Amino acid sequence: MSLILTLAIDDLDRSESFYRDVLDLPVQRFRPDDAAHELLMLPQGDTTVLLREAHVLEARHPAAFQHLDRQNRGVGLSLDFQVTDLNLIRNNLHRREHTCLYESEDQEHGIHELWLYDPDHYLLILTQVTQPG
Repeated sequence: MSLILTLAIDDLDRSESFYRDVLDLPVQRFRPDDAAHELLMLPQGDTTVLLREAHVLEARHPAAFQHLDRQNRGVGLSLDFQVTDLNLIRNNLHRREHTCLYESEDQEHGIHELWLYDPDHYLLILTQVTQPG
């Protein structure tokens, strides 16, 4: 079974730069055959995160998405990504003056996490698994 998660964003270029250049995640720009607008795909195992501009979602499905701007996006949602190099990401974030919420490390289980918000205020948890020490 696979899962596709679609998230509303404000700016496709800004999100692409953030996820690709700052977080070093595999991002693909994609235009579905039936669509006039591009979207971003972030494949993660059996799950794909799709990032679509909010105005496009609202135009295509007004009854479902007409209230996107009434609430903060992603309330109660966190996106967890396994990464290979938190040091690289931390440096990228620092260089771009992007604030992290906090870091946590569980040395016993070899888990190091970095918590932050993306440009559209979705909570991200970046996890690097190392050898337990």
